[in-house]
Amino acid sequence: MADLLNVGTSALLSLQRAISTTGHNIANVNTEGYSRQRVNFDTLPSQFSGGNYIGSGVSTTSVQRSYDQFLTSEVRTRTASQSGFQAFYELSSRLDGLLADPAVGLAPALDSFFGVVQDVANNPGSLPERQVLLGEAQVLADRFHYLDGNFRNMGDELNTRIEGAVGEINSLAQSIADLNEEVVRATARATGEPPNDLLDARDQLINQLAEIIGVTTVEQSDGAVNVMVGKGQSLVVGFTAEQLQTAVDPYDGTQILVGSASPAGGITDLSRFLSGGELGAALDFRERMLNPAINQLGMLATGIAATFNEQHQLGLDLNSQPGGEFFLPLNATFVAHPNNSGLTSLAVDISDATALTGDDYSLRFGGGQWTLTNLTTNVTQTGAGPFAVDGLAINVAGAPVDGDAFVIQPTRQGATLFDVVLSRPEDFAAAFPLRSASELSNTGSAQIEGVVVTDASGLPLAGQVTLTFNPDALGIGLPGFDLTGIAGGPLSYDPATQSNGAAFSLGGIDFTVSGDPQSGDELTISNNTGGSGDNRNALALAGLQTSRELAGGTSSYQETYGRLVADIAVQSRQAETGATTESILLEQAVGARESVSGVNLDEEAANLIRFQQAYQAAAQMITVADQLFQTLLNATQR
Repeated sequence: MADLLNVGTSALLSLQRAISTTGHNIANVNTEGYSRQRVNFDTLPSQFSGGNYIGSGVSTTSVQRSYDQFLTSEVRTRTASQSGFQAFYELSSRLDGLLADPAVGLAPALDSFFGVVQDVANNPGSLPERQVLLGEAQVLADRFHYLDGNFRNMGDELNTRIEGAVGEINSLAQSIADLNEEVVRATARATGEPPNDLLDARDQLINQLAEIIGVTTVEQSDGAVNVMVGKGQSLVVGFTAEQLQTAVDPYDGTQILVGSASPAGGITDLSRFLSGGELGAALDFRERMLNPAINQLGMLATGIAATFNEQHQLGLDLNSQPGGEFFLPLNATFVAHPNNSGLTSLAVDISDATALTGDDYSLRFGGGQWTLTNLTTNVTQTGAGPFAVDGLAINVAGAPVDGDAFVIQPTRQGATLFDVVLSRPEDFAAAFPLRSASELSNTGSAQIEGVVVTDASGLPLAGQVTLTFNPDALGIGLPGFDLTGIAGGPLSYDPATQSNGAAFSLGGIDFTVSGDPQSGDELTISNNTGGSGDNRNALALAGLQTSRELAGGTSSYQETYGRLVADIAVQSRQAETGATTESILLEQAVGARESVSGVNLDEEAANLIRFQQAYQAAAQMITVADQLFQTLLNATQR
């Protein structure tokens, strides 16, 4: 009877655990991160009796959670990717909306400004049109400031996001390390049996971490899990959690870096190694979109200021004075690393604003020479300096030491500093500084056309420049023009072959002569005085709107801005597509994991009934054994 009672008792105890585990599953059906558990049964060792092996009951070997490492890892990967794409899309769509909005974008302000320049060209002697021009110029400057201010506000927001994300990462890392310790202790206390609920809690924390930063895990033999973030940076090792830190970028005080404590003090910048999740998206957005947008907007501001000023200074105002600066001239900025120990001075000038690219550069000294690196293309130059690259003139002097470094940001402050310096409407230089004419006594058809000033240093002219046609100017039978009033003559010109036009350049003045002159015919170039009705320079200024002045002569103002808007829009659309795709993949990954680990109430209800019936049968077995035992006792008492 004892064997029968033991078999029944083992069944009752095992089924009781199974029913409790099933109830635990049902109770946690809505618990996020919970993995369904099941009881594993095993037969007790048989006993040899009467020439046969008689079964001695059942035992529960373990309570095991339904878990698939591959599916769990896939969910983490998709979680980090989806969270990153979603955060990147939210940020990029805001930037896209800001640039493309006709109410606040730059394109309408550019159109309005150059429209008023054309109005002045239509009526160059009118002060009201000139006053409106100054007002529209200030509107343009204000629009640059508005966009730049919003960009920098987004930078401040990113700093807050980054600091908050680092704080969450550190908190989760410490919690994971604490759970590692609990898991190891609980496993040892249970002689190797896994503490399922603790494992689920740890997995849930790692999933939360994956929303903030991409993670990979490696399980140790004792049950602890090592966690790496980004591209392999250790965050949790056993019971120890590394703490990420934030610090101000030594090259840009408006930006926050993420790193770890270095042995020499300070932090080691890890920003470029961190990817995935909300933190990776914030760092990536700043590097790929926000900083380039600030630089490109600054490049446009710098280009407009330089090219508009250059043309404006070639004209004459209402008082017949040479034009001055219309916009504030802008120059490149650079920052020295605070740890520089050499006695180095650096001078960076924009030698050609039309050749600027909007890229930043690093300049580092090592091995007895400087290395200049384009931080976008990674193209390098080495030497002692000076350097000339992309419209920049970079000069270094002094006594540098290895490790000295600078970051050059040619256009980073361009939109911030863009401003109008012309204050009086009469100072707008709408007139062209020179006049060309053909003498009335000429008998031929020669004329001067297309006079362009390429160098204003020789203006005003010391006197009238006269070109006199001479059939033997360069020798017998070699026709041309004798020159007076300027050096560079005589000029070769053969009406037989060049009557359709021949180009000349004299003392910073380019012009074209065409037609069929006769001997003694005179063509003149002189200073333009009293030209209040002259609009030639205003027309040239209006033409800057569509002429391709920037990016090495390949892009107009509007095209440069349009390219910036298009680049932002494309990246925003790609992020949106990525976020949608990753959401679908994440949903599929979660579904695949839940098919293994999730609680199915119908299945659990069926298990509950099955275990209940088995429990009732085991209880009946004990009742039968008790009745048989009582029958034997009663039989021995008679």
